[in-house]
Amino acid sequence: MLKRMRACGVVAIAACLCACLLAFAGCSAPVGTGSSEGAQDAVATKTVVDAYGRSVEVPADVQSAATVGSGARFVVYAGGQDKLIAATEMETEPALNRPYTIAYKDLFANLPATSNGNHLLETNVNEEQLMELAPDVIISSRSAEECDSLQADTGIPVIGITYQNQLFTDNVYASITCVGEALGTQDHAQEVVSKLKEWDADLKARTADIPDADKPSVYVGAVNYKGAKSFTGTYANYAPLVELSAKNVADETGQKAAIDVDLEQIGNWDPDFMFLNAGNMDLMKTDYANNKAFFDDLKAFKEGHLYTQPFFNFNGTNIDTGICDTYFIGATIYPDKFADVDLDARYSEIYTTLLGVDFYQTMKNAGMGFTTLSFS
Repeated sequence: MLKRMRACGVVAIAACLCACLLAFAGCSAPVGTGSSEGAQDAVATKTVVDAYGRSVEVPADVQSAATVGSGARFVVYAGGQDKLIAATEMETEPALNRPYTIAYKDLFANLPATSNGNHLLETNVNEEQLMELAPDVIISSRSAEECDSLQADTGIPVIGITYQNQLFTDNVYASITCVGEALGTQDHAQEVVSKLKEWDADLKARTADIPDADKPSVYVGAVNYKGAKSFTGTYANYAPLVELSAKNVADETGQKAAIDVDLEQIGNWDPDFMFLNAGNMDLMKTDYANNKAFFDDLKAFKEGHLYTQPFFNFNGTNIDTGICDTYFIGATIYPDKFADVDLDARYSEIYTTLLGVDFYQTMKNAGMGFTTLSFS
């Protein structure tokens, strides 16, 4: 009888303990669903649709980001550079042909490089290092397929952007917007997109009613692709000329991007205006010296219609420089249409809006402004 009572007592105690544990468990909320604010924040997420239309789940409050390809450029455009904890080898070597790397050179100098940074060429990503750094999100300018693969391999959300040789396009707007939404800087990103649309409308309004017969022919030269080029490196479907509905002689080739023509072709076109990448001035001076009679006979050379054109496609597109180029070309070939524009002020506004600093002053100090050229 005593043994039976003891056994019953043990069972009762065990039952009581189980009941207490169940009651305690009932008071403790599952992770991410209870009343604990810290637990909610730890797992709360939001869905961001990137520039490829991919729905990506990211932390609701992103505190850190890494980049692949040329993603850092758009992190800066979206105002989220302070959240960067990793970039690429490209960013750690600041250069004038990538203004964002100059504007934030101190930041990039102190960030680990987790990939080689190639925008369109082969990109090597150190996935193990990325996983060790554990950023909340990765911003990538690579293809949608590569974004999916990197996300699957690392377990880190990847936001994809796309914008090559584009200035005022839905891709550009979507890329800035989705980066801002992911990083929590959507207000800043929206202000940037609004200014882009404002400049787009302004440029189109100034040039929309110009008859084709009144449009001068334009050649853009010394364009870099697969290395530095002299006069013969040019660009069909050149974004600033497309924006201005200008007559780009290179479009006659039927190509859609950078191409290499020959001097004979340039002579056949004999363009009214030539805009040249002054970064390749040494190459052009050599070509000019070797073909002086040819060049001096071109209309643009005889009439002094030679101008600088800081090239804006380098490991992705520098939207800021591209828009400045567009205003400069427009004001040069259609001076009456842009007579009321203070170009220096506009360049400063464009760079300040997109970069947060007035990079135009840096360009001028480095002799990379928008001006005339001379080979004599």
